[in-house]
Amino acid sequence: MPEKQTHTLAVPGARLHYQVRGQGPALLLIPGSNGDADLFDAVAGLLAPRYTVISYDRRGFSRSTLNGSFDNSAWDETHANDARCLLRAVAEGPAYVFGSSAGAVIGLALISESPGLVTRLIAHEPPLAEVLSDAARWRAFFQEVYDAYRRDGAGPAMQMFMIGIGLNALQRPAAIDPELIRRLSVNIGFFLDHEVRQAPGYRPDLATLDAQQERIVLGGGRDSRQHFPYRPSLALADRWGKPVTDFPGDHTGYWSQPDEFAATLINVLTGPTT
Repeated sequence: MPEKQTHTLAVPGARLHYQVRGQGPALLLIPGSNGDADLFDAVAGLLAPRYTVISYDRRGFSRSTLNGSFDNSAWDETHANDARCLLRAVAEGPAYVFGSSAGAVIGLALISESPGLVTRLIAHEPPLAEVLSDAARWRAFFQEVYDAYRRDGAGPAMQMFMIGIGLNALQRPAAIDPELIRRLSVNIGFFLDHEVRQAPGYRPDLATLDAQQERIVLGGGRDSRQHFPYRPSLALADRWGKPVTDFPGDHTGYWSQPDEFAATLINVLTGPTT
């Protein structure tokens, strides 16, 4: 497996922990709401013979630290700018981008704001409640989760969240690093404070995304078609008259089924977007 190099990058208001491995065209992996690069370890190793794979902990999560407070009102701009800074520091030109969950929302914000930095975006189950016909229902639900967190603590709020979006039985790999699980557990508070409402509440500029649709692949988990995170991919795919590309596993198939997931991702990166 190609050697992983670990670095940090100072960005406005934070210091990002990031990892680079492999050779070839740059491929940025943007993690979801726990924001930890190590969730991509197995799949990144499989992609590294073909790509220079860049993965990172998003600001406020795991090993990426904040310098001060986080402005929730600028959630999308802040995270998209972190990705932009990372690409400009590491990639030699436009890069492929894969984002999952909240990371897919950030990928969509990135291609909207800086299309010249993105060769192709694979947006895997972005939780974009605002593109759904029942957006008001989901907006109220995520507010209820936040209120439960403030009232009852992180445990009950996360149980409400996972059951409500249909992800209370996520698949996991057979072997898991205990230190990774520890970091993910610590991350829960930051997620509930700064992301549980903000990521699904992001309102994309649909006209801008329409102009980039030929370079966007909308992905979903083969085993999560009935769950909330799949629906926004389906809504955007219907808008653009293209299918959702199903990936192995559920919402975190890249973690639980890395071999099959990497093979699918390679095909998606090199094939047509429609």
